[in-house]
Amino acid sequence: MAESIDLNKMVELEAKSRAKYSNLTKLLLLIGIVLIIWVFVVFAGVFFWNYGTTWAAAGFDIWVYIFGIIIGVFILLEILFYNRYLSLKSKVIEKKKPKIEYLDGRRVYVYTHPKGIEGGVFSKTYIQMDEHNILRLRSVMVAPGELWGKKE
Repeated sequence: MAESIDLNKMVELEAKSRAKYSNLTKLLLLIGIVLIIWVFVVFAGVFFWNYGTTWAAAGFDIWVYIFGIIIGVFILLEILFYNRYLSLKSKVIEKKKPKIEYLDGRRVYVYTHPKGIEGGVFSKTYIQMDEHNILRLRSVMVAPGELWGKKE
């Protein structure tokens, strides 16, 4: 039960981080677009409108350097966001994988009949397949609907 709670928290954290990183990406993209527009305005002011080289508190070349540095930082941040999100996603996928079960040093394969039913009362029958493998058959004895009634 503790593992399912932990898994639920991890899925929740993954969804929150996806939303947070998506919003941060949109913000960085918006800032990048504003910077591109500003560099074009500075370019137009220097070369077309003849305002001079330092009318925008710095020369055109300085603004291009600033733009390049800021875009480089944004790209680095995006890579960090993506790696963090992928690590969270891979942890969730790893938690969802069924754990390999061993009994007396032999691997246990589980088959549940009917498939997809959770809850209820099951019978468990162990069948030795060979010296390294065991098959556990789980059959529904009492369905969950019979125990708790039908949910409406």
